Amino acid sequence: MKLLNRAVAMGLTVAALGPTSLIFSEAAVAQRQQQGVNGYNVSEVRFNGGLFRETGRGHWTEYGGDGRVKFTFNETGRDDWSVYLNDPSRSVQLQIDIHRKWIRLGDNGGPKRDFYPIVSAYRNEGRVRSPSPAPRAVTNGRNVKQVFFSGGSFRQTGPRRWAEFNDRGQATFRFTETGRDQWSVYLNDSSRNVQLQLDLHRQWVGYGQNGGSKSDLYRITSTSRQGTPSRPAPPPASRTRDVNAGPIWNQQDARRKCPAVAASQGGEWTGQWRTTVQGKMSVCEIRF
Repeated sequence: MKLLNRAVAMGLTVAALGPTSLIFSEAAVAQRQQQGVNGYNVSEVRFNGGLFRETGRGHWTEYGGDGRVKFTFNETGRDDWSVYLNDPSRSVQLQIDIHRKWIRLGDNGGPKRDFYPIVSAYRNEGRVRSPSPAPRAVTNGRNVKQVFFSGGSFRQTGPRRWAEFNDRGQATFRFTETGRDQWSVYLNDSSRNVQLQLDLHRQWVGYGQNGGSKSDLYRITSTSRQGTPSRPAPPPASRTRDVNAGPIWNQQDARRKCPAVAASQGGEWTGQWRTTVQGKMSVCEIRF
């Protein structure tokens, strides 16, 4: 009888804890699914106001905060930290960047800009591939001292001091280093209230103003851990042409206008521009 009573008591205890245990189990599963998320196994990301979810092999859907479908996308690729999506009906491209925790948006094949900050991400339990470990002695955000782009470079010139140099080796702008992480260096030019991100993971220099979101400005062609100037690896063969951009008044104005002109043409701004009609017309040099 005592054994029976003990068994009954244990059974009642288990029954009483059953629903609570289920809640804890679901929470544990959700927490586990948010751990180890990367570009190869992510299946859902959430942002304030909605989410993106993998809804089939090679297909993703964006849902609004009310749970309704907003847009659908084709998956065009994955790498260690990102999923790349395309909506051909609107010629819109997205990058779900798990490393930086941003959903980036571009159109017509142009450069992408930060659009939604990711607040949580979940992985597909069926995918187990992990990001490739970084090789030893790789140049990264912790040790980089020089970043090259077509038309110039950014170089560390002292403790927490950087400068941008043109292709003639002349310093054009100076920056204060505000931080580093595994893949990026963050710079600020307080005289112009301009912020840059030297993103070695994506191989882009990001440009922003007044503390706002950044857009891709220069594609990084090579990097160096050395503090002294060195020659960058030659960029791949390409062609360039001048595209009208309206009047451009100075270098800062060119930085605002030329990337947009390049994106509209499906190219990349080389960093060069010139005035063709004083006060009326300037051109940006665009690489294709």
